[in-house]
Amino acid sequence: MIALAFGLVWVGYSYGLYGYCLVRGYDVKLLELMNPVHVFAWPSGGIGATPKIPDTQVFPGGSTSPVSGGTSPPSAV
Repeated sequence: MIALAFGLVWVGYSYGLYGYCLVRGYDVKLLELMNPVHVFAWPSGGIGATPKIPDTQVFPGGSTSPVSGGTSPPSAV
């Protein structure tokens, strides 16, 4: 029962931290935050050194596809 409570608290904290990272615009994946084997280390240099999500991405760590979902038109050659 204690292990279940610990797991629920850990998952709740992880999702809360991930939500905070999304609101702040930090480029961090959820699995990077939740992985207990490879603990995520924030970049040294303070808050200013934390990478931000580029304007071309919808979610952290995703591809660099446009936010609108469109593709560029083929070039006329």
